[in-house]
Amino acid sequence: MFAQAFVAYFTLFTDFGFNVSSTKEIADALGDKIKISETFWNTMFAKSLLLIISFIVFGAILLLFGRFREDSTLFFISFVNVVSAVLFPVWFFQGTEKMGFITIINTIPRVVMCLITFWLVKKVSDYNLALLIQVLSTFLSAILSLALLFYLRLVIFIRPSIKSVKKQIANSWHIFATSLSSNLYTTTNTIILGLIAGNTSVGIYSAADKIIRALIALLSSVTQVVFPRVNVYYNTSKKKCLQFVNQIVYAIAVICLVLGVGIFYFSDLIISLMFKTGEFMKSAEVLRFSVLLPLFSVINGVIAINIFITFGLKKKLLNIVMIGCVFSLTFIAPLVIIFKENGAVICATLTEIIIFILLLFTIKKSNLLHES
Repeated sequence: MFAQAFVAYFTLFTDFGFNVSSTKEIADALGDKIKISETFWNTMFAKSLLLIISFIVFGAILLLFGRFREDSTLFFISFVNVVSAVLFPVWFFQGTEKMGFITIINTIPRVVMCLITFWLVKKVSDYNLALLIQVLSTFLSAILSLALLFYLRLVIFIRPSIKSVKKQIANSWHIFATSLSSNLYTTTNTIILGLIAGNTSVGIYSAADKIIRALIALLSSVTQVVFPRVNVYYNTSKKKCLQFVNQIVYAIAVICLVLGVGIFYFSDLIISLMFKTGEFMKSAEVLRFSVLLPLFSVINGVIAINIFITFGLKKKLLNIVMIGCVFSLTFIAPLVIIFKENGAVICATLTEIIIFILLLFTIKKSNLLHES
């Protein structure tokens, strides 16, 4: 998990916000195959350049620091995820509203690799093999997605230009900075918890956090699916666009509240089913403290992507997320000292609530609700 968390920063760098900016460009250009193809090849070229930079920095870290050099094989295997992220044009399928392809391409390799894991991984020393199988599933999905894209002739080849690539990166800068700030306040909690409360608290916290994050990821997929449609509405009627996003927010709020009540009352059962008994049963309390986190986290994501990005408020979104980041970094330590693993959850929830309030305040101040 440490290796994958470390490599995730390189994945974030190579993505550079293209999953939002390129998706928007393609959605805006629906029906124009030349424009879509230009966006595709410029984005792929930009991501490839960032991949080369990432690999150079990654290799230097492995050579210079013993902590990484000792497990270099594990880290190199993890880096395959970065290559997969560069090759997998999920942003293209989102922009063209062909997410059904992604579902199939993602699911089949993962199921196969899961079965292979049970077949081949037998002992603790097989951790390298276990990770290799896992990263190969995402790599296979990436290759299949490209093969399907070219087989269906969804794009034609257009030579990327340095000028266009620079523009592509510039358009994604604020989204990347926002993602980086968000990543800082979501991942730092675990690090601070480990430094102050120790590994046991991290284990207790992580067991519950994995369940909550899986739920957030599942619900957040709605954002990816509806984003292209939101852009279509935006280009025809801003009022209709806002009404559509409003309906999505209300639907997600109802779902999250129902799930939150269920998690609160059945947390002991959920933890016992997932992690058996022992120390992990303390995770049930952490789970109960986490019930509001999916609600605000998912809604914030929907509002940020579908309103702030679509309406060109990227700078304001970055400022809001940075405020949330500063708040989290300021209060995580004292909250962990007082409440241990529960403090990490409290900090994460309060950060999302503050971001939610600032998002609504900015929308009202920008008079977006009066857009026609």
